[in-house]
Amino acid sequence: MEHDPESLKELLDRGLKIVPVTIFGDEVVIGFNPKELSRVFGLDSQSSPVDLPNMVEKYQTVLVAAGAAIGQLPQEYMEWECPERKRKLGQFTFHLFDRPDRALNAYKVGVYSSEDRGRSMHDVIGNVGFKEIVLYGEDVLNRVKTALTGDDALDLEKTLDTYMGTKTAGELMDLALGHSVHHLKQLYEYMSINGLEPVSPLGEEDFNGVAVPTELF
Repeated sequence: MEHDPESLKELLDRGLKIVPVTIFGDEVVIGFNPKELSRVFGLDSQSSPVDLPNMVEKYQTVLVAAGAAIGQLPQEYMEWECPERKRKLGQFTFHLFDRPDRALNAYKVGVYSSEDRGRSMHDVIGNVGFKEIVLYGEDVLNRVKTALTGDDALDLEKTLDTYMGTKTAGELMDLALGHSVHHLKQLYEYMSINGLEPVSPLGEEDFNGVAVPTELF
């Protein structure tokens, strides 16, 4: 979806260069942040403890399905331009997996910066194709599962500094999961636009319990 020039000007006038962003009066919420959005709009924002088994299951389901769909993409689509942000499909598919990786990194270093959200595929895994992106995704999934269930599992209550404000490790891992789900839905749409049909795509029931934006783009 094309961004309205007036809206972009308002963001720049406020010194904001990150999307998505929600502006309501004097309040600014950066990123898709259900807790802060609930506060701003006066909704019930009672948070529940992280359902760890469900989170692990959802990561497994979503990242495996993403790898399966990406593995179907012909190599010539690496340079196909995603219509909503003019981003190459290769970079987009890498980014789908990279957000959970950056959440894990934030736990180690204590900070999740705006730069973490937009790393270049070429800087991280090189000038590669969809096969290598899938392998990267498999590595990310293995590290996520180890981090959530291994002998040295994350302390999900640990607080981290992020470009969206202070978050617990559990909140950041949950946001990363929602990000991957949202992008997987978009990937299915991109495949449809190009006449490609994913094998055994996930349905809405597979995403139950994961907070994602209501709009696809």
